[in-house]
Amino acid sequence: MDDHMEDGYRIYGDPQKIVEEIGEEIADKISKSIEEIKSTAKKEAYEAISRKALELRSRIDDSLKRYRNFVESTRSKIEVELKKISERRKEEWVNKIVAEIKERFIRGIVSDKNSYRELLKRSLESVLTSEKEIHIETNDSTAELLEEIIEELGLRERIRSINKSLNIRGGFIATSPDRSIRYNYTLEHMIDNNIYELKVRISRILFG
Repeated sequence: MDDHMEDGYRIYGDPQKIVEEIGEEIADKISKSIEEIKSTAKKEAYEAISRKALELRSRIDDSLKRYRNFVESTRSKIEVELKKISERRKEEWVNKIVAEIKERFIRGIVSDKNSYRELLKRSLESVLTSEKEIHIETNDSTAELLEEIIEELGLRERIRSINKSLNIRGGFIATSPDRSIRYNYTLEHMIDNNIYELKVRISRILFG
C-alpha cells in the first residue's frame, strides 16, 4: 500500500484502486445472488429480479463514479496544498540561511577595522563624485571612522552634517544638499542588492 504523507495530510492507498475493488466486490455479490435465485425461482421471477439487479448495479456504478470523481478532486487539492507547504518550507530555509550569511558578512566587515575603513573611504569618494556636498547619516561607531577619513582626505567643507543616530549595522546613507537624492551605502543594502542571486545559489546547493 502506498503512503503519501506531508505534515497533517495523509492518504492511504490509491483511491482509484479502492473504488474499483469496492465496485467489483458489490458486482460479485449481486452475481452470486442472481445465480442462487436463478436455480430456485421461476423464470418470471428470475427475469424480474434480474431487471432489479441491473437497475441496482447501474445505480451503484453511478454512485461509484461520483465517489471516484470526488476522491480524485480531493486528492488533487491535497497535492496542491502539499506542494505549497513544501515551497514555503524551502523558502523558510533559504531565508534563514540568507539572514545568517548577512549577519556573518556584516559582523566580519565591521570587526576588521582596516577593511571596513577602506570600504567607507571608497564609498565616500564614490558619492562625492556625484555631489559637491552631502549630508551623512550613520551609526555612532561608524561616524568616528568617517570623521577620521574626512579629515585625512580634507573633505570637511564638503560634508554639511553627520547624523549619528541611524539604526543600521554599518556603512552610511548620504543625501544631496537639498536631501532630494539619496545614496545608500549601508552594509545591509549591499547584501540586499544581491539577495536574489544569493537565494538562487543557496536553493541550488540545498535542493539541487
